[in-house]
Amino acid sequence: MTLTLSDITLQHSRDLSALEAERRRQLDRVEGDRQEALRALAAARPALTTFDAACADAATVRDNAIAQPMTVFDAAQVDARGGRAADLVDVQQRYLAADEASDAAKAAALQKADADYRARLDDISKTLSLDKQFAAREVAFDARRKAAAAAEAAWLAALQANRAQQQDDLRTALDKERRQVDQAANKRDAAQKAADLVYQQAVKLARTRLSNALAAVPDAAKAQAEFDARRDDVEREFHRREEQLFDAFRDALQRISCK
Repeated sequence: MTLTLSDITLQHSRDLSALEAERRRQLDRVEGDRQEALRALAAARPALTTFDAACADAATVRDNAIAQPMTVFDAAQVDARGGRAADLVDVQQRYLAADEASDAAKAAALQKADADYRARLDDISKTLSLDKQFAAREVAFDARRKAAAAAEAAWLAALQANRAQQQDDLRTALDKERRQVDQAANKRDAAQKAADLVYQQAVKLARTRLSNALAAVPDAAKAQAEFDARRDDVEREFHRREEQLFDAFRDALQRISCK
């Protein structure tokens, strides 16, 4: 199946969302392991309780900020698909009507050619002597043949024009859907990035406060350093995978543009 620009863009957006979700899961796992190790230290538990509450509040704010743009995006996709379906039906109806008009024009032209030919034959039989009628009939027949050929050529040209117009209208409908989905996706992604940034900043602040509180707890500093290293490894790996997705997206766009 040939993929359209809309298909490629939508899949890229979904891949990025899936990757971000997986990154969050892995980071959450690291944080869970960190807190489990720190909770083994009794003196660290009050600071961890405060940190948990701050992270939960930040997550609630982020999720609430993302929920509405996601709902709007889903609705925009449905509207875009519905609009495209209606446009395609309209395109098909116009195409069939144009073909029917071309067929009718051809039939009318052939009928006129036949009527003109019969009228000329009648006129020949009434006005010309027998010795001149044969040549006159040949001329009349040739005129009728040329008229039929012209009607056939005009019909074929009209069919080709109808087909070209249909293809243009189909592309217009698909481009319209792509633009609508792209605009909605851009708004969704912008809202998600903004919400993620606010969340990350809140968690960073909470983590800083946690680190400061744990500085006085024996063995906590060593545990913090180990889990910070794990977290950095996760971030680097997902940054690499995100770059791979963008490279694949650019390659797909280039293949589309070369067709």
